[in-house]
Amino acid sequence: MTDGQLPEDQKSLARLYQETIDHHRAFLDRLHDAFNKRCESIGAESKKEISKLPEGKGVERKQILTREQKELDKTLEELKYAITKSNADARKKLEEIQEKIEEKSVDIESELADL
Repeated sequence: MTDGQLPEDQKSLARLYQETIDHHRAFLDRLHDAFNKRCESIGAESKKEISKLPEGKGVERKQILTREQKELDKTLEELKYAITKSNADARKKLEEIQEKIEEKSVDIESELADL
């Protein structure tokens, strides 16, 4: 988002700032829910595979659990990446809005000084 796309008045800027925070929180909540569902799915699939194995198949069970751990680790890395990217994007947008708010504040102060 560039300055040209930001609203000019303080109320709209403040509202946009809060909406950006709310949107980011909602995204993180959805991301968290998706992560939890994915982890549950991975675990359920592993349990299903293990339940099909006859007793005494320790090597096969260990392979299933190792694969499960790798999938969980990969899912966690994807979550970390998504959070990091989303945080950076939100921070950038909030900084742009804050700069515009401060710019408007300086304009008002200079106008008052001229009076």
